[in-house]
Amino acid sequence: MEAFSLAIAFLVIFFTISFFAFRNASSSVDSNLPPGGSGWPIVGETLDFMVNPEKFISDRMKKHSPDIFRTNFLGEKIVIICGPNGHKFLFSNEDKHFTAYVPKAMQKLFLSTQVQNSDKVLSNDEMKLPRFLAFFLKPEALINYVAGMDSIIQKQLKTHLEGKAEVKMYTFCRSITLTLACRFFLGLENPERIAKLVGQFDKVTHGIHNLPLNIPGTAFHYAVRAAGVIRKELTDVIAEKRARVVSGTPTQDVCTSMVVEGMSDEDIKQLEISKSKQAEELLCWGDMQRMKYSWAVVCESMRVIPPVLGTFREAKTDFSYGGFTVPKGWKVFWTVNTTQRNPEYFREPYKFDPSRFMEGDGMPLYTFVPFGGGPRMCPGKEYARFVILAFIHNLVKKFKWEVVDPNEKVLGGMMPYPEKGLPVRLHPRYD
Repeated sequence: MEAFSLAIAFLVIFFTISFFAFRNASSSVDSNLPPGGSGWPIVGETLDFMVNPEKFISDRMKKHSPDIFRTNFLGEKIVIICGPNGHKFLFSNEDKHFTAYVPKAMQKLFLSTQVQNSDKVLSNDEMKLPRFLAFFLKPEALINYVAGMDSIIQKQLKTHLEGKAEVKMYTFCRSITLTLACRFFLGLENPERIAKLVGQFDKVTHGIHNLPLNIPGTAFHYAVRAAGVIRKELTDVIAEKRARVVSGTPTQDVCTSMVVEGMSDEDIKQLEISKSKQAEELLCWGDMQRMKYSWAVVCESMRVIPPVLGTFREAKTDFSYGGFTVPKGWKVFWTVNTTQRNPEYFREPYKFDPSRFMEGDGMPLYTFVPFGGGPRMCPGKEYARFVILAFIHNLVKKFKWEVVDPNEKVLGGMMPYPEKGLPVRLHPRYD
């Protein structure tokens, strides 16, 4: 009983001190900051943001400003820049006002132990892809890998879908995406080894945007453990690649290329790219270029349900936007949802209509930005396009299907996912 009383007393004192420290800090804030709030002491508005990020942002845009507002979550002072003008301002001033920022919770999952244990902020140069690696992600390099992607996808469809009456398509799509990454980036062929990495990656993605509480039983705790398993596996892969390079029998994959270039183990683990040998004539670059309607369907899917809500930056200088001033060191968050489902920019925004992305049907600039923009546009955009189109081509060629539950809910905020895994009934197109 005495221990319980001491614990209660400690909590009361802790939150009392936190409250007054928080209040005093708030009283000295520059009066020209964007409108908004800071929420509770210590946790800020983290809980509200995590429960429903889209509602969190839309409610505050209505309450404070449709252009910019301030908040506090994940232990950081944050401003959220909204709308196409906000996107344009951020993308156009990446090197002038902003630097890359990775929330500390994500650093624990993805970055090396040395970075995790330091207070160092990663610079723009450290966050950029090496020049030779960036080249592999360009269309002129990726065209050599189309047939390899096509071959692997065909084998995966045959192994996992043929003869099945019903499958969870979301689960299968995640598996095939990571299988392709393991094959092209790491040169892995062993199905059991690939399955191990896929399973651990699922745990990481599930915990990445949960509260960063590394306590047994929490999603983040499982994510931290899974990230450790992945790092160990990648360390083993890198050692194997080094040994094969020394023995004169290097494999054809990006990991080997980075070993040859002399990059550190930690750098290799954080970067991805595709490289494969073309074994036979399958899909080619010209086929990809003709899949315009398929890509319009993909774009409309990303517009209605963006695969990622947004990303972070850090202000490297004081900057002004929308008549307000944001101090150096504050974090900046931009999100696609302030434009992509906004009726001001997209007619009938909740109607699925791929035709809006066909040629001749333009849309305002900076309203559709699923891959970001400016110098920090997602470097894997073309790789993703190639993989998605090759997958759709083979799926449509082999199957017809119907969704088991058309009203299935989409859960999650930062990285949405279907509640039941998107079960579909498959019907072979050719018997």
